[in-house]
Formats: sequence, C-alpha cells, structure tokens
Amino acid sequence: MDIDYVITAAPVTIEAGRILGSVGAGGIATALTVGMIAGIREPKGGGAPAAGGAAPKKGKIRKKLTSDQAQWTGVAAGTLYMAAGSLWTVGDQVSDAFSGLFTSGGFGDAGTGAVSLLLAAIMYFREMTPGKSAFTGIVAAGVWASAGGVWGIPQALILTGAGAIGIL
Repeated sequence: MDIDYVITAAPVTIEAGRILGSVGAGGIATALTVGMIAGIREPKGGGAPAAGGAAPKKGKIRKKLTSDQAQWTGVAAGTLYMAAGSLWTVGDQVSDAFSGLFTSGGFGDAGTGAVSLLLAAIMYFREMTPGKSAFTGIVAAGVWASAGGVWGIPQALILTGAGAIGIL
C-alpha cells in the first residue's frame, strides 16, 4: 500500500506593509547608528603578533561610507531619533543647542531658517570626513525639523517612507 504525503507550509506574507517586521523608530534609529559607526570608523588592529614576529592583521571595513552617504544617513538617523524619543532625544537637544548659538541674538535677528541655510551651505560646500558629516547630518535633521517650511521636506520624506514600509 502506497501512501502519499502532502506537506504544506503557511504562506509567507507581509503583514500590513511591515516589510522589515516589527522594527519601530527606536530600532531603526539604533540600526542606523550602528551602521554609521561601523561605516565611518577604522577598525583597530588586534591580537597577538603573527608567527615570525610579523605585525598583527588589522580588521577591514567591507563598505566604507563616503562623506555624502554618512551625512544623509545622519539626517535619516536624526529624524528617527526625534520620532523614537526616550534616549534618542539627545540628538534633538544637540540640534537645539546648536541652533540656539545663532538664534539667541548674538548674530542679530536670526531664526532657525537661517541656521538651516547655514548647515545646508556647510553640507554642500565642505567635504568633511565621514564622521563629521554624520554628526552634521544628525544636527541638521533636528534644526530642519524645527525650522519647518522647505526645511521640513527631508523629515516628511523620511517619516513617510518609514511609515510606508511599516517601520513607524
């Protein structure tokens, strides 16, 4: 007597647009931060000297972030820091402190739009190291969100995109 077995599996679906599963703003902010740090920091050499007294092998970076990539990853991370809240409010506090340097009256009647323009000029005209670019992007995200107007477009795009793929 021959018995045929039919084995079926549950279908794989993406529930309610959650392409990455259950991530959340804090989770993606953490992932972007780790990616930024991993992509901009040079690995440290480690371990004991190799046989024969040769220098130890250094680790390698698979993909190093360029200045522009680090800058826009910083903008995305900074935007998601604000959405995540909790520990991540530090990014918004740094942005507020930077903006306060220029809007406190020492530079005349300057608003957050002027600070946004200043940051955009620095980001466009200066080639910084990836680490400085990432930090500038994080600061810019908070300042741009505070300024509103056209400066709020990156925040709107990032949050809309994150919502569309189910992160938020």
